[in-house]
Amino acid sequence: MSDEDEKVIKKKAKAGKTATVIARELFQEAGISVHVQTVLNTLHKQNLSYKKIQEEEAISEAAQQTRLQYARQMIGYDWKKVVFSDEKTFWLGSGVSHSWQEVGSHCSRKISKHPPKLHVWAAAGYYFKARLYFFTQNMDAKLYQTIIKARLPENKLIYSRDCPRRYKGAWGYLQDNDPKHKATTTMQLLESEVGEDRIINHPPYSPDLNIMENLWAHLNRQVQASKVMTISGLKRKLTKEWEELSWDIIRVLVLSMPTRLHECIQVQGARTQY
Repeated sequence: MSDEDEKVIKKKAKAGKTATVIARELFQEAGISVHVQTVLNTLHKQNLSYKKIQEEEAISEAAQQTRLQYARQMIGYDWKKVVFSDEKTFWLGSGVSHSWQEVGSHCSRKISKHPPKLHVWAAAGYYFKARLYFFTQNMDAKLYQTIIKARLPENKLIYSRDCPRRYKGAWGYLQDNDPKHKATTTMQLLESEVGEDRIINHPPYSPDLNIMENLWAHLNRQVQASKVMTISGLKRKLTKEWEELSWDIIRVLVLSMPTRLHECIQVQGARTQY
């Protein structure tokens, strides 16, 4: 394959065409007879891999404008003083989904049609971390308020050893716009526990502007690589991984916030790569 041929193959692949289609088009358009595996090898050489397309909820024009306004307003914010929060569901038995296998054979693992699940709330920041809160029932405003009372009081929050004195008791709280989070009674509680001027007005449809999405992904990889078989074992695994989570991992994500906001501005409020 010439360098020009490889460029054509890469361009076609990035246009969404499969290796089979690319091989056929090369023959039809340029009379080049190339095996599908050669196309695949060329794409791998170009640092491309065939991955599942991630489905994302479309963001309306109004929501994009809200995100854009938020990004412009918060671009110079001191993100080191923010406690980011979120919830996630972990399913028991959600082990590793891919492995290298011999051609002509396959590995398999048994799964349950309706595996047990565990809901988790967490919060973290550059100098802060709250203990995980586990629950199995569906979240409602009352339960969320219980979590706030149990995890957000000043004497419950975990500070890093190098936390400057000026950040203690002066951190900001970031949550998404779930109706349970924004309920009147919830906001009243947050204002009393945290302070009205310390609650960050996060825009809707913006998980990419919350570092918790990345921390969940980290925890999920640790869980999938383990052989946890029970809900109690899952709780222990998550607790251990959260307590041992390096401050460096959290801080790299916090320091990425200006970059995320810059990208949000560049794409006019559309979803970023994060």
